[in-house]
Amino acid sequence: MKSTSRDAVLYFSESLVPTARKALCDPLEEVREAAAKTFEQLHSTIGHQALEDILPFLLKQLDDEEVSEFALDGLKQVMAIKSRVVLPYLVPKLTTPPVNTRVLAFLSSVAGDALTRHLGVILPAVMLALKEKLGTPDEQLEMANCQAVILSVEDDTGHRIIIEDLLEATRSPEVGMRQAAAIILNIYCSRSKADYTSHLRSLVSGLIRLFNDSSPVVLEESWDALNAITKKLDAGNQLALIEELHKEIRLIGNESKGEHVPGFCLPKKGVTSILPVLREGVLTGSPEQKEEAAKALGLVIRLTSADALRPSVVSITGPLIRILGDRFMSHPPSLGFKKCKQSQDL
Repeated sequence: MKSTSRDAVLYFSESLVPTARKALCDPLEEVREAAAKTFEQLHSTIGHQALEDILPFLLKQLDDEEVSEFALDGLKQVMAIKSRVVLPYLVPKLTTPPVNTRVLAFLSSVAGDALTRHLGVILPAVMLALKEKLGTPDEQLEMANCQAVILSVEDDTGHRIIIEDLLEATRSPEVGMRQAAAIILNIYCSRSKADYTSHLRSLVSGLIRLFNDSSPVVLEESWDALNAITKKLDAGNQLALIEELHKEIRLIGNESKGEHVPGFCLPKKGVTSILPVLREGVLTGSPEQKEEAAKALGLVIRLTSADALRPSVVSITGPLIRILGDRFMSHPPSLGFKKCKQSQDL
């Protein structure tokens, strides 16, 4: 094909195309790899027609148990060579309900930076697929497919899109979509090796606001995601977050109208997802940061049930003693002890 004119290739395409199709589904990996190079040359010679002649056939073979594994790898081999032209062709077909997250997950691993260009379509599709499988035997498999997709993203633009789109979805009026978004966000925060330091404020803000959600799934997943973030922070990043954290705690406190915040009252979890940040602020922050952290800690105590606070008593009392004994300002910050039964118990 390299040594032949386009007209000649088109003339013999009725023989070339079936050969390439068959080779891309061959049981031998070496044959599939060679066939992908043949596809690359075919596409370079006849353009979009190569996509139309071969890719739909491979997608159809995925339904045949005898060759589906080979066909899937054939698609992967083609993607590895021509992802910039193959992915735009496949994404609309794979994201049309019922969404084929299995193939999306498999192909994402070799898509490279081409994946980022299609995240705006892929993310809503995988969230929809996960939402429909929640509470079914296929839920774990669907979660694994979603994880494969989001962890395949490597560039900064892609990580920004993931964070922004998932946080936006957590504000959906539909509880199933909020659950799916929170689950995927937790997977991303817990298992991604990406440096999302520049997105810390938006992540913390978005996750804390979910602590008043009516869904137990959203509460658990958002708590775990926030905990995964705070566990990775160094002292500098913890201190930089204190002002934002205090602001968000005030917001969810206002939303709860003085009642306990559900996300602070989860059994065996309580306030430990944010406690390290507040402790760091009280113990090592500047005078302003100490004041901000002390006020935030007092507010957290008022918004948390006694049972939920009890496992954290040891971790909280150190900062409380520091607050009461510190002379960094003439008027120590009020923790509202007289108004707060939990702090009296402490």
